[in-house]
Formats: sequence, C-alpha cells, structure tokens
Amino acid sequence: MKITLLTVLLTGVAASPSGHGGDTFSSVVNALRKLLPNWGGSSNNYGPITEQILQSYVEPINEQVLRNSYVLRKGSELQLGGKRWTSSGANVYWLGLDENVIPPAGQPFYAPTNASYPTHGRITEIMNTLVTMGAHTIRSQTLGVSTGNPLSLEPDLNVFNEAAFDTIDWTVFQARQHGIRIFAPLVDNYDYYHGGKFNFLRWRGINISSTTSAPQDPLVQQFYTNRTIVNDFKSYIHHLLTHVNPYTGLSYAEDPTIIAYETGNELGGPIFGDKDVPVAWTQEICDYVKKLGPKKLCIDGTYGVNATHLSIPSVDIYDDHFYPLNITKLQEGIDLVGSVDKVYFAGEYDWTGRITSAPTLQAFYDVIEARQALAKPVVAGDLFWSLFMHNVPDCQHFVNHTDTFTLQYGNPLNTALNNTQISTIRQHFFKMQGLNVSSYLPAVACPGKLADLTYSPGVLDFDVDA
Repeated sequence: MKITLLTVLLTGVAASPSGHGGDTFSSVVNALRKLLPNWGGSSNNYGPITEQILQSYVEPINEQVLRNSYVLRKGSELQLGGKRWTSSGANVYWLGLDENVIPPAGQPFYAPTNASYPTHGRITEIMNTLVTMGAHTIRSQTLGVSTGNPLSLEPDLNVFNEAAFDTIDWTVFQARQHGIRIFAPLVDNYDYYHGGKFNFLRWRGINISSTTSAPQDPLVQQFYTNRTIVNDFKSYIHHLLTHVNPYTGLSYAEDPTIIAYETGNELGGPIFGDKDVPVAWTQEICDYVKKLGPKKLCIDGTYGVNATHLSIPSVDIYDDHFYPLNITKLQEGIDLVGSVDKVYFAGEYDWTGRITSAPTLQAFYDVIEARQALAKPVVAGDLFWSLFMHNVPDCQHFVNHTDTFTLQYGNPLNTALNNTQISTIRQHFFKMQGLNVSSYLPAVACPGKLADLTYSPGVLDFDVDA
C-alpha cells in the first residue's frame, strides 16, 4: 500500500477539534504512530523509530501550525497561539517593486521612475537577515501600494497587471518559511514611484501631485470624500486581498503571514502633519479589510495618532513615525492609545544615531521594552527605516538608497557607529522576544544564484511503502 507522509500529517491536523494547539499535536503524533511502527523492521530499509525521532517529526509541525495561525489583538496586546507576541522588525519598502536597481537588459524596467522588480534572491536574503537580527515583522509599502506605472498591480484605472504579483507572492511565501510576519500600507500619501492617492485622483480628472511636505491642493481631500474615488480604491483593495498566492494556495485575505493592512502610509490632508483623514473614510476602509479578511488586523495609516479615530471599532493598531527619535511623542502616543485599550506601533524611526541632540536609540528602546513587563503593554513593537542588502545574485555589492537611512547588515564599509547601532537594534529585537544576546553580529550568507532552491510546495510529499 502506498501512503504519503503529507496525507498522514493532514489527517492528524484535521482530526483535531480545535485545529490548533495541543490537540492538533496529539492527533499528529497518533497519526505518525500508526504509520511509523512498521519502519525499521527486517522487511524494509528504514531505521527504527524512537520517541526522540518521533519528537523530531513533531517539533517542525508545531512551528508550522504556529506559522499558519493568526496574530490576534486582545485588548492592548497582540497574541499568537494564546501568548503575547511582539512585532519588532524592519521597513523594507521595495519588496514588491524597487527603484534602486537597473536590471539586466530584457528584464522589466520602467525608466521614468526607475522601477523594476527585485530578484527572488534579494527577497530571500532579506528574510535570512531579519531572522539573524531577531526580527518578527516586515512593513513594506510595495506589498500593498502598487498603482500608476506599467509594472504596478494597477497601472491604470481598472486595468490589472497580474505579473506584478510575482514578487509579492514570493515575499509572502518566504516570510512564512522564515517565521516572519508582514503588514503593508494600502496607499501612499505621496506621489512616489510605487503609486499612491494621486493616481486615484488623476484617474478621475483631479490632476494634482506632491512628493514633499509642502502644502497640497485642497482638492487632495477628494481621495477621502469622493464616492467614486473611494469605490475605485476599494476595488483595488479587493483585487489585492482576493489574489491567491500560488506558493501557498491562500489568498492574501486568508494568509496569517500578513497580519494586518494599514489604511495608508503617513496619510493626512493638505497640510503636512495635519492628520486630516476623515473618521468615516478610515472606518470604511478598515471595515472593508475585515470584510474580506475577518482575521486581519487593521492599522490606522494616519501620520500620528488622531484622537478622533480612537473610537473606530475596526481599527486595532495606531502608529507614529519618528524623525528624529522623540521619547515624549512616543510616550504620549502610547498613553493615548492605551486609554482605549488598543495597540501602538512605532512604525518608522531614524536608527542612525547621527542627530546627537536626539535621544539615543537605546533610550528609545528602553521605553518600549519597559512596557513589555506590564499587564497592558500597549506598544507591541517598532520597525526601523529601512533595510537593504546585496544586489543578489551579485553578492559583492550592496544596494544603496539615497535617503540616508539605509541599513546594510554586514556591509564591510559600515562605520563603527553603524555597527554599534545595528548591534543595539539586534539586541533589542531579541529582548522583545524575552531573549538576551551579545553585541556580536553574526554573518548572513548571501544566497547568490541559489535563492529559488528553497522549499517549494510538494517537495516533502513523497511516497513510502507502508
């Protein structure tokens, strides 16, 4: 009789009444016991199965069940598998679509914005790096914002480019394989290469633009208030969240790897920092995200905590960005969000330590770490801006970005200050997991041309003689 190991494992999981936790693992062990006693006998070529060997089967299943479990909010903390979970990590904005590398001739490239798709190798190396750094989470604009140029998911109104999903699919799959979680903004406040609210405005005849913090045309508020434009945006969200990833067989709405969607990146009104994002719009977008993905968390993408948004039932998380680091603003944001028993992120911050008048990175982290000892931590994590690694498959050269906040882990050209700050970040990420590590920075292997030679669905589903 032929039987697949995968079938046995799935049968064990399906037999569990809860679908997760100890019942699942007991069911899997029982299913394995039914299969494995026949191994190691004189009639086959398999070694004996001991309790220790059996445990080596169960432990990876335990981890995979957790990776396929949703991160949930319980009051002012996030939980995974019924335990508190923290979300520290990195902004890696370019994972879906990049602007920093000119690809080889013949590869997709849009010269006016320097847009190209990152290689699978670059994405895989990022995952390896974040695991080494102790990170739990990635925030990435281009996994959620992709409009307005030929390589985008939606190049033009109601015109969709399915090829744009390839790098997003690979990122989500690789994040799952590495135990990393993702959240992504759905639109950008600025008119950047990857798109944003100005695309939706121009598609409906409102021809304005802005890539800076200068005052904007008041017509920009039409993005939030014009019913046709709001519906256009929701149509985009629907196309994104209902896409089925071929590596997992799950839609983005279903996949627990994507813990949340953020209504946008640094959203506001005509004046930079005005937080002028209507309550009704924020609630409608969060409600819609949760309609498509009932287990998804929703993050208010307003730049800063808008007190008028705190009562929106479908918003789980509020965040702010820190350029430069500001402990007073951090504490005020935590207190404000804590007053309604919800969760707070430091969603971006300057990690570099160049501004000597600002608080130190460790002082900033001290506030976040101290909160983890409380029954209601409120702040669940922080994400530095921003991570780049090699131009894989080229493992000799690091990719550079021009905003002066680029973190390149392991770059031999890093200054002593760079490496001190990176070491501080790594120690903080592990401390957020309840672990202490030294200041040592372990090396991360560059995958080179082997990035695609990782586990793929079906590889472990082999036939055995029972």
